[in-house]
Amino acid sequence: MSEELGVDAETVERVPGEWPLKPPYALQVWTARLLPGSPHPRPLEDHDELRWLTPADIWTVAWLDQDVPAVRETLALLDTRAR
Repeated sequence: MSEELGVDAETVERVPGEWPLKPPYALQVWTARLLPGSPHPRPLEDHDELRWLTPADIWTVAWLDQDVPAVRETLALLDTRAR
């Protein structure tokens, strides 16, 4: 994860699904947790901004069309966990 956010993290759980990008690539999403002592996240490659979003704020971002299904599935997983 350090190449995108400059942090030390471990994957926790894969979000169900896989979303096609430009062939031969596909988007897979994982939840993760920051490891103790990890630096604060910062935008690195391909990112101009970094914000923490609550589920209520998630649609304040102009998501790319191909990312919307993955965002929806991630929200559904988080909602299931919260119950």
